[in-house]
Amino acid sequence: MRASVTGHLSLVAVLGVLTMLWPARARAHDETVSTSDVRVDDRVLVWRVDVGMGGLEKVVKFPATGPDLVERDLQASKRAVADYLRRGLTIDLDGRTVTPEIGPLEPRYEPFIASGQPYIARVVLELRYPAGRDIERIAARMAFFSDLTSQHRAVVTVRWGDRARQMVRLGPSDIDLDRASFVPSRWGVLREFALWGMEHIFIGFDHIAFLIALLLVARGWGELLKIVTSFTVAHSLTLLMAATDTVRIPSQVTEVLIAASIVYVAAENLWLQGRHSDHRWWLTFLFGLVHGLGFATQLRERLSELPGSVLFPVVSFNLGVELGQVVIVAAAFPMLLLLRRSADPARQGARRLRVVRFGSVPIMLLGVGWLVQRLVGS
Repeated sequence: MRASVTGHLSLVAVLGVLTMLWPARARAHDETVSTSDVRVDDRVLVWRVDVGMGGLEKVVKFPATGPDLVERDLQASKRAVADYLRRGLTIDLDGRTVTPEIGPLEPRYEPFIASGQPYIARVVLELRYPAGRDIERIAARMAFFSDLTSQHRAVVTVRWGDRARQMVRLGPSDIDLDRASFVPSRWGVLREFALWGMEHIFIGFDHIAFLIALLLVARGWGELLKIVTSFTVAHSLTLLMAATDTVRIPSQVTEVLIAASIVYVAAENLWLQGRHSDHRWWLTFLFGLVHGLGFATQLRERLSELPGSVLFPVVSFNLGVELGQVVIVAAAFPMLLLLRRSADPARQGARRLRVVRFGSVPIMLLGVGWLVQRLVGS
């Protein structure tokens, strides 16, 4: 038993070191990120969006590129830049879609690492949305660079009077704000983060695959409770630590480790041939720590939207994750027990092994696919 445990720990450690050393793909100044500064005055919304030239050069034809692009050439392309960016932003003010007025286009210079020579790395475009009356509600639909990537990260800071909020959105997304509840109530935080936690687990197919892989070899409700509790305690611990910046690991490393955990557990299911494993609960705890870091990746960014302590929104998010997990387990485990059941007791073991194999092979293939995809950074 001790040798088996030592072997498992060694393999997990090797996986961790390899993925830590894998280089992350550089994404500076391309289409994967933008920052916006939004100011709401009484009768006008001013949206200043900051984007990288690396992304714009893929969709707008400039007279020159890279270090050869000068400000005169940039301004000559202002209309094309404005047309592209405003198509990625739809603004409704008090239920009415507003066409923007195009403001200034400003270059942002940065030095080349090798030569120190400044070049235009980013641009800031100002869009003005006149309301004609005092603004009470804002609905924004953002889809910057959605024709190039579905993983664009938009960091948006909204200033409304003397109050400010920062929001982070991934991919095409919505922002809905009103003057009265610009700073949300405690109930609003609970509802928003709990629902978001449930959504995160329901669309997190890698987390679902890991859970199903665990369920495949659980012999009954008692063993299931032990495994699920171990997973819950582990990911709750690292979720809180990562969301509060007590622990910070690059998201690329976390995502690779999550994929590796799926491959490992599914492969171990096949290796055990459906036999009972006393070490499964602590292995689940170990990988649960990694999955908690994955849950925290986006949560950490959303926490910056809220003033005050982060404990309440983190607990609310985790509650949503747990509710979603309970729904998945409650739906999947009885179905697995039914599939294992055989009218002939002598064939019970063979039928159980067949279910483990048929379930583990596709999960392992999915895990391998995710692992390769995340290692190469595509």
